[in-house]
Amino acid sequence: MPSTATAPKSTTAPKARKTRTRKATPKATPVAKVTTTTFQGGKVISKKSEFTRPSTARLITWERYQKDISTRWAIHQFEIQELIKDLTKAIDFFQPYHTELVKRVKAINF
Repeated sequence: MPSTATAPKSTTAPKARKTRTRKATPKATPVAKVTTTTFQGGKVISKKSEFTRPSTARLITWERYQKDISTRWAIHQFEIQELIKDLTKAIDFFQPYHTELVKRVKAINF
């Protein structure tokens, strides 16, 4: 009886699984420093680092700042209004259950 031959398996190793890597965190913008070194007789006496004043080119104007504050306050007031509406709905929903619970507790005689 003839035997059937099986196909030979590959001799190469299976591919390694890909693993997830963390995304690189964005680096903070560097703060400019100036280091002053004091020498005396060819030797370093002291080193002093000071921050330099950042550029004011990217600052917003006073008018834009005031408008931003008023817009944020209006958003805050709207969100508080919606919170009060939601809390009122919750109180109205639970009020009948609360009154029924109070009646049952009062009905129990100790």
